[in-house]
Amino acid sequence: MKALSFLLHVDNPPTGEIASSISVIDGWFAWRGGTQRPRLKIDNANLEWVAVHRPDVAQTLSNCDSQGFRAVLDTSSLVEHAKQRVVLQLYLDERIVAQREMRVSEAALHEGNLAAACRRTKRQWLREHVVCPICPQDTGEIEFLSSQARCRRCGELYPDTGFVLDFLPAELRNSFRISDAEDISAHHYDEVATEIVEDVRRSGGKVLDCGSGMRPRVDDAVVCLEVAAFPSVDVLAVNQKLPFRSASFDAVLSLNVLEHVTDPFACASELVRVLKPGGKLYCCIPFLQPLHGYPHHYFNATRSGLRQLFPGDFEVLQHVVPRSGEPVWTLHWFLSWYAAHLPEDRRKAFLQLRVKDVLAKRPLALLNDPWVLALSEEGKWKLASTTAAVLRKPEAK
Repeated sequence: MKALSFLLHVDNPPTGEIASSISVIDGWFAWRGGTQRPRLKIDNANLEWVAVHRPDVAQTLSNCDSQGFRAVLDTSSLVEHAKQRVVLQLYLDERIVAQREMRVSEAALHEGNLAAACRRTKRQWLREHVVCPICPQDTGEIEFLSSQARCRRCGELYPDTGFVLDFLPAELRNSFRISDAEDISAHHYDEVATEIVEDVRRSGGKVLDCGSGMRPRVDDAVVCLEVAAFPSVDVLAVNQKLPFRSASFDAVLSLNVLEHVTDPFACASELVRVLKPGGKLYCCIPFLQPLHGYPHHYFNATRSGLRQLFPGDFEVLQHVVPRSGEPVWTLHWFLSWYAAHLPEDRRKAFLQLRVKDVLAKRPLALLNDPWVLALSEEGKWKLASTTAAVLRKPEAK
């Protein structure tokens, strides 16, 4: 039998140190001569991961099978043994075929130790503030059973794992086109969001992070809502039908979320409903960004478009271009994606162009340039200046 060869590489964290209680691990593995799907474990405990496209690895290791991955490590699972050194293991047929040692910082272990207490505090608050998302606003009282939450009005049952309240029944999943996560969204708060959270923490209130993705730690001042059960998430629900009583939150965050919802106006209305009078609402929404993200990308908005989402009597405290939205992100994102979706020979020529080479011609005159004609169909959809559709109305029945 031909011997198998395996490689396991970690890109993130770059130093191999887990620095927060909930951390994303990015990397890739490669193998030669096998057909089974490898598995990842941390010290022999299964580590769930999602596949990530890594053309750079595939090109470099063209004589092997390779796979990029993204996984999440919750250090609360390590607290019992206070382990500061763990081993990431690549398994095949119940045997370890490659491994990498990683370090867990004392701060990450400490945060993991505090996470359980934070979750208990938020769980008690949630029991008093959640309502059925299917029933009319504020009418669906919830009672908590051993492993379920039940609406006293309509009888709908919602799973309760003790960590996450699942207010995403099939009816809502289907209505709002919610699909299983194919990626892990993980970002830190910017300075504006951080200041809002700290102000609310000092007052003893609660912040709703609506569409939170995965946050690096469990925070007892922040209720994280998502459609995927990341370790930092408290409630599964859709933005269009928030399962909270009106005027529950001292502040609401909606950070790069509304482009991914089917009806941003309905979502904005819900964010307003659950915010207390006098509370702050911080909303970021893309303007010039290419097609991206989970679960879908529907709408971008101009500065006036963002303002149209919310009532006219809301006082505008700030309306700015944040550092995370500087035009250089747009420029870099478009250029890097454009290059990635060209054939290799055209990519090399494209990367030799200077800015003035592109601006020397009008766009109409560029349409027949080789680097324009060679862009892949996927690249055209991701970076399109406009898209168009011809539709037909169904015949009357």
